[in-house]
Amino acid sequence: MARKQKRKKGKKTKSAGRFGVRYGRKIRKAVAEIEEKTKAIHKCPKCERKSVRRIGTGIWKCSKCGFTFGGGTYIPQTPMGITAQRAIKRLVERGMGTGIEKEEEQEAEAKVEAKK
Repeated sequence: MARKQKRKKGKKTKSAGRFGVRYGRKIRKAVAEIEEKTKAIHKCPKCERKSVRRIGTGIWKCSKCGFTFGGGTYIPQTPMGITAQRAIKRLVERGMGTGIEKEEEQEAEAKVEAKK
């Protein structure tokens, strides 16, 4: 009598194995990929430790420092947000900020002069 071969359950389907044969291969694969990214441990923008977990849709919290922040639905920093941060950083480095920094500096200088 032939032996029944045992296969490793869920190895190919990952977390989407719970859906069985429903919804189609592409959707199950996409769900598994998204869940893998979401459940991974991410880097905290404040303390730089890998201890950020997802609390809810777009809400992320660092378990070390307790910093709670908003981000993407499935990952803390979205590609668009990273691009925007890079652009802002470049503008600030060139001295072409929003002008708020200059106003604050002028107010600080005025306070120092008033004390004299």
